[in-house]
Amino acid sequence: MSRTVLVTGATGTIGGQLTLRLAAQDGIDVRAFIRDPAKAAALTAAGVALAVGSFEDSDTVRAALDGVDTVVLITAPNAASDTQAGAVIDAATAAGVRKIVRLSAIKAAIDGPTDNTRQHGRTDAAIIGSGLTYTILRPHYFMQNMFMAADSIAGEGKFYLCMGDGRLGMIDARDIVDCAARAVLSDALDDQVIDLTGPESIDFTAAAETLSATLGRPVEYIAVPPEAVAEAIRGMGLGDWMAEVLRDYAQAYSDNWGDFTTDEDARMTGHPARSFADFAGDVLAPALPAA
Repeated sequence: MSRTVLVTGATGTIGGQLTLRLAAQDGIDVRAFIRDPAKAAALTAAGVALAVGSFEDSDTVRAALDGVDTVVLITAPNAASDTQAGAVIDAATAAGVRKIVRLSAIKAAIDGPTDNTRQHGRTDAAIIGSGLTYTILRPHYFMQNMFMAADSIAGEGKFYLCMGDGRLGMIDARDIVDCAARAVLSDALDDQVIDLTGPESIDFTAAAETLSATLGRPVEYIAVPPEAVAEAIRGMGLGDWMAEVLRDYAQAYSDNWGDFTTDEDARMTGHPARSFADFAGDVLAPALPAA
């Protein structure tokens, strides 16, 4: 007998890959909750049903949850993320949903160093207190964030970040997808909060050395002050909230807030987490624009 899984944020970095992964599984009917059907061509081609709506529209949220067994709850970082997630949690409880798989954030806590951290802390607490079965995944800094520096790596042989000498247990998004799929498909991870990291904690000088070896030419990391990222984000028109969150993350990472690893990826999936060298060779290098 098949069961229905609803994925919110199904056109994002993790949600898109996860939705396609689940659609290929026998016994799973996948439904994607999305705002813009124009961004979902790959999902519809894979046979994924679309539920078009928004977190702010309670009618579309309720309709999307009709007959759903498991919700994969992904919300994009924004000033109202906890409110959006709360709307889904409340509606899922009312609809008789059995389980929520939540994509949270590194060290989510109501007293965390960024507003994103604090929002995820409140959402995680709401899920745990909801009475629903849950698996909460708290992934570390995505290796795929390096794509923001793709042009400067290709054109200058440099990338500019504001993490100082801080070390991070950064994780490949492919591993997050693997773990999220496992959490949906297995009951063995129910009612757990799981911290996901890569296999090593490294700074961006070490990352630059790995990129240099992978590309066969020098790549240099240039550290800039945390406030510089806030100014850049405001200059891009992305607003004060995002500017302040990224500044606060930069300061926390510079202070080694992210200097830790876990073995949870291997426990969940049966394979070790991918290294930064794996990511650099498999993902980043082939996608870099021409110099």
